[in-house]
Amino acid sequence: MPDLVAAAAALAGAVLVGWWVVPRRGDVRLRRLCVPGRRWPALRDRAAMARNRWRVGPAARRRSAGRRAVVIRSLTALVAELEAGQVPSVALIRGGGDAPPWPIAAAAARSGGDITAALFRDGANVPVLRQLAACWSVGERSGAGLAASVSRLAESARVAEEVQVALEGQLAVPRATARMLAGLPLIGVVFGVLLGADPIAWLTGSASGRLCLGAGVALILLGLWWTGRIATSVERQL
Repeated sequence: MPDLVAAAAALAGAVLVGWWVVPRRGDVRLRRLCVPGRRWPALRDRAAMARNRWRVGPAARRRSAGRRAVVIRSLTALVAELEAGQVPSVALIRGGGDAPPWPIAAAAARSGGDITAALFRDGANVPVLRQLAACWSVGERSGAGLAASVSRLAESARVAEEVQVALEGQLAVPRATARMLAGLPLIGVVFGVLLGADPIAWLTGSASGRLCLGAGVALILLGLWWTGRIATSVERQL
């Protein structure tokens, strides 16, 4: 029983420390969802932001890089359409292609709705689209300069992507180090077996061993997740 209490207290302490130290923007957004009077579209947008915020790992980074590449290509195509003299709403539809990164805005452009508001909704989790919405709003009020502002936005998005790629290359080393440190306990178990001990039997055959094994695996997973969250928060500050 003392072993059970100690292991449970250690695991609970590690989880609480990780929850307190890791940036909790997703938690703040989830609390804001409880404010009365929120409309369902805003609720879905904020839920998507919180969900994407907490995703880490190579697969999440590849998906994020793919989305950014689609946005940059669509912005470049949008600039080309606007510079060719196309009507902005039509340019927005054609620039996005068959699978636009701004689906709500494309639907609004087809139906004659509020494109600026739709772009803000599409940009709930994509800062570049929120900037495009601001450019669109200014262009609608002034009646000029939309092509130039979107062109500058596309160029800044390309530069930011180059910086993002360089930063991911720099963060690859600490991520690899974290994975290596996570594998050290397994190496220790292997060395114990090679030296003639039987750590596996103790870890799986006794109550205290199983508790230590469960707590160790949980702490390793927490450490990997924590490291990923720190690296991802650095990337998202750009």
